[in-house]
Amino acid sequence: MNRKLLIAVLVPIIVLVSGAAFLILMGAQGPVTKAGILEQDEIWSGEIHVTGYLVVPEGITLTIEPGTIIKFKHYRGYKETWKKLGMGINGGTLKAVGTPEKQIWFTSDAEDPINGDWLGIVLGDTKNSEFNYVIVEFGELGIAQFDSEVVVSNSIIRWNNSEGLYAERSEPVFMYNILYGNGYHEIALEQYNENVQILYNIIRDGHYGVHCEKTTAYLEGNYFKNEEFAAITAGMESHIVVKRNKFENIGVGQKPPISIYAGSTAEIENNDFGEGNIPAPEFDYEDIKNFELGYVPGDPEDSYLYVYDEVDETRRTIKKIGQGLSFGWALVHAENNLWRFSLGSGEIGESLDFIKIDPVTGNYQKYGNDEIMNPRGLAYDGEYFWVDDFSLLKIFKFKLEDGRVTIYDSFDIPEKEKGGTMGMTTDGDHLYLKSRDGSKLYKLDKSGKLVGEIYLQNNIRFDSDIVWTGNYFWASGGCEKGIGKFTTEGNLAGEIYPPAKDTWALAWDGNYLWSIQRTCEMWDDPKIYQIEILND
Repeated sequence: MNRKLLIAVLVPIIVLVSGAAFLILMGAQGPVTKAGILEQDEIWSGEIHVTGYLVVPEGITLTIEPGTIIKFKHYRGYKETWKKLGMGINGGTLKAVGTPEKQIWFTSDAEDPINGDWLGIVLGDTKNSEFNYVIVEFGELGIAQFDSEVVVSNSIIRWNNSEGLYAERSEPVFMYNILYGNGYHEIALEQYNENVQILYNIIRDGHYGVHCEKTTAYLEGNYFKNEEFAAITAGMESHIVVKRNKFENIGVGQKPPISIYAGSTAEIENNDFGEGNIPAPEFDYEDIKNFELGYVPGDPEDSYLYVYDEVDETRRTIKKIGQGLSFGWALVHAENNLWRFSLGSGEIGESLDFIKIDPVTGNYQKYGNDEIMNPRGLAYDGEYFWVDDFSLLKIFKFKLEDGRVTIYDSFDIPEKEKGGTMGMTTDGDHLYLKSRDGSKLYKLDKSGKLVGEIYLQNNIRFDSDIVWTGNYFWASGGCEKGIGKFTTEGNLAGEIYPPAKDTWALAWDGNYLWSIQRTCEMWDDPKIYQIEILND
């Protein structure tokens, strides 16, 4: 049979249950293909090929039956990013419940899959979704939830490019899972998560185990093994309870393998740090594999494309600086220098250091900061610096005086009840702050009063940072190529390809764009790029 015809064959069955219609999809002679926004409840079984980004909207339930294999069409380039696919549960419900013998797979369609082949699963505003006996592998991330309460249990989360499990403003439960080989954190909990339950998981063979920011979490009965740097970290006013967990071979002589940063608190009781008095969890399912990746993302063997062509038809990378400073989300050009904040912690003050960088030599100097916690947008109006704090939900006005950051004013961001934002710039007179969903820019006066809004046209969304260049806004996202040029009416006026993976901050020096690129979070590479625009 013709292979193209085989893939297209499916059996749709409409079933009426209690007055509700369900579409049941089963492969008759081959896999079913799916893409786009679901319009009614569906039940999946057999093999499903996802060939376009898939959305489960509000009011729709997608049920996935035991043994189903969902394969996402993979993409490994940088010029056609819309080809990298994933699944978004946008107010709808996903029920992926397998059995110990019939696990549900979310994986790449490649014969030789690698980390980052597809985007992953993102859930927003969903309370009844659940994952039980599933395998999620080879994504940019595994499962992320925002403003949700999702249980992930009895599942295997492995070989994803960044986090295995991620949450913001949520109340997740993670129990009886196996997590390993994810690129950054096996579990990351960032921004106002409450009552997180992490129970009886095996977390092993990665770089970091569990990381918390602005989060309260309870961890009991977990087995942490062979994490390269740390088992548990907590910062940004988190509170965690760590009881009756087992730790083995964590970091290089790190005892205990738990880091609690300034401003956070922990209750650490009755754990096994090598005494052997707590058993490892045992599960009723097997860690089955169809392909062995053979490395942890970020290792020297990693084959993912993190850094792109030095020159393409839209832009040229002139230089890279900032080695040793890691990634970040805030960058500005002011007074002939680049400025940013450190990541994670500071050396001078009680919080992150403020850093001045010579754009010619790359040399830098750090200054003390005691208050700004999580900068996600930085601007300079000729007299004052302004920074958007993602965790504190505030904008701070400050100067550098006597080698330290001096705060002159602060005010709440608009619609702070929706959560933190990232991306801010100024035209000298007003501040422009990206909304949390990226659909618009808030126009603020310097007292924080909202004086206008710029809506992006054609349902586009910004990703991370923005910068004003005198006539246009340049922004991460909102276009096909990756970095877009926008008018003050919100229309796309041009675009270029980014120089490396994930443009997280932008600055303008009058002639060139500067950016902070994520590249690989585990690399100590120069992440600040000077970009010449060739053809937008």
